[in-house]
Amino acid sequence: MTFYNNLPQSVSNDNSALTLKIFDAYTTTPVNVDAGTYDAVTGFFTSRGFGDDSARSMAYAIIKQAISENHSPFQYVDTLKGVDDLTLSNVVTQLLNASRYKTSSLGTANPFAPLEEVARNIVA
Repeated sequence: MTFYNNLPQSVSNDNSALTLKIFDAYTTTPVNVDAGTYDAVTGFFTSRGFGDDSARSMAYAIIKQAISENHSPFQYVDTLKGVDDLTLSNVVTQLLNASRYKTSSLGTANPFAPLEEVARNIVA
């Protein structure tokens, strides 16, 4: 039985093979990834200030998305190189939320703004 959780993805660190197998948390389907590609994408996120677990999770998400769309993961990384830290943080949040349940979404809360019709009837 497979349980869903939001813990970092487990990765086999077998350096003797050129291919890493990363398992999808939903269906345990292996995704074959070249070790150099995985290390390069992980290194990009590490160089931008992400922790090791965060960088590995983001590399997994980027590579999985690239494979599903028949693109190179480096196309996504090249696109992310030109953005500032705040934009990168927003992109990462959206990417992580795409694979999460709504009850565990990440992000920032929007300040509550009552409707004008309701606010004018409230006496402070």
